Amino acid sequence: MSISSIHVGCGDFSLQRLDLLITGNEFEPVACVDISKEKAKSKLLSLKSAKNLANEVYTSITEAKDKHKDAKVCFIFVSSLEHTKLIIESLKLGMHTFCVKAVACNQKEFKSLMKEHSSNPNLMLVQGLNNQWNEAALKMREWMQSEKGIGKMLGGECVCWGRQKIKKTVPPQADTTAEGMFFHTMACHQLSQLVAAKGLPDYVTAYAQNRADEELDYRGVFGTSGGQCIFEYSGGIPFSYIGTRAAHGNLFGFASRWSGQWIIHGENGDIRRQGGRLTLYKKGESVEDYYLKDLGTNLIEDEKVQFKAFYEALHSGKNRHSLQQSSLDTWILMEACNVSAKTKEKVSIKKLKEHCFNK
Repeated sequence: MSISSIHVGCGDFSLQRLDLLITGNEFEPVACVDISKEKAKSKLLSLKSAKNLANEVYTSITEAKDKHKDAKVCFIFVSSLEHTKLIIESLKLGMHTFCVKAVACNQKEFKSLMKEHSSNPNLMLVQGLNNQWNEAALKMREWMQSEKGIGKMLGGECVCWGRQKIKKTVPPQADTTAEGMFFHTMACHQLSQLVAAKGLPDYVTAYAQNRADEELDYRGVFGTSGGQCIFEYSGGIPFSYIGTRAAHGNLFGFASRWSGQWIIHGENGDIRRQGGRLTLYKKGESVEDYYLKDLGTNLIEDEKVQFKAFYEALHSGKNRHSLQQSSLDTWILMEACNVSAKTKEKVSIKKLKEHCFNK
């Protein structure tokens, strides 16, 4: 049985997700929300699957919910700068909320989300992170968690290297104007996979790149173009990450720009991954080698799997806690990177998490 939902945002990216929700079997969008009502109506009329929603456009979630009291879920796909207030509005109205990353731009916003969520913990709050759901990501996770894979992790690294031109808009996008957005909106694509597989590390030491590039619309704002970090897991086990979206070339292609290049060393084996190519090594030999579906260029296939996982969590409780917690823990890890880069100090994840979750 499908679940009635309200869809926030009618931009091109958001409408691709709306089309996916309408044509899928899990959710039934009954209303749309956008501050530009007439423009949203026009766009909906141009989308074959969404024409019937053109008369169900509202300028606030509250208005939409008032007209569609049966709506149980709210999907949010707008600028990161607007996410926190919209999520809080949705939660106050008693709806499970799925919001594309980043759910918050800073600790003050995140703490306000957690305060609101704690007043109704039965509602799900999920930060959308589509890159951990494709076949390649799932296979890597399986190997990282299994004795038949690498066993205990002893160390590893991930490289994300790309040249991403940010679309110039008025006002400018949060990715180039809000501090720390490289970690919160780019590195999260790779590192959410690490969190899903191995949980949070104990400590983080990080450095942020602030390179300006007029062609790409990077403005030299702290933590918007790239970064590098060392994660310290229990027992001092290290994992390193380096990434940029303001590189001088896409050295490894589209897949590696988003999914990353990985080398992971374990007691029982090693993993090498480049996009959808994964190899498991044991005792000097390649024992498993795959070319799997990786992040698609339009991201739709990954969203489809993610939406299904969200539906199953709501409908049957499958992976409900882990789905929510890993998405919010990813925000904590990304924020720890920003704090360390700004203070030039090692950051305790435990202390930051207690602070951000109002504990």
